[in-house]
Amino acid sequence: MASNSLQIDDEYCSGMKQYFTDQGTKLEGYLTEYITILERIRDTGIKGGDVNEALNSYITYANKLKGKISDISTVANTHVSTFLSKIDEADQFLF
Repeated sequence: MASNSLQIDDEYCSGMKQYFTDQGTKLEGYLTEYITILERIRDTGIKGGDVNEALNSYITYANKLKGKISDISTVANTHVSTFLSKIDEADQFLF
C-alpha cells in the first residue's frame, strides 16, 4: 500500500552539492585543456588560411564558455540549499 509520507535524505542532498562542485571544477579543467590543445594546433599546425580563421573563431567561442560551467554548478548548489531550507521550513509545521 502506498504511503503518504515523504522522506528527504539530507546527507544525499548535501553530497550532491559537493558532487556538482567537483564536476563543475573537473569540466572547467577539461575545457581549459581543450582550448590549450586547440591553440597549440592553431599555432603549430594550421598557421594560415581559411581553416586557421575558422579555428580562431571556434577558439574564441570556446573561451566564452570559461566560467559558465562553474556558474552552473554554483546555481545547482544554490538550488539544493534552497530545497533543503524549504523542506526544513515546511517540516517545522509538520513536527
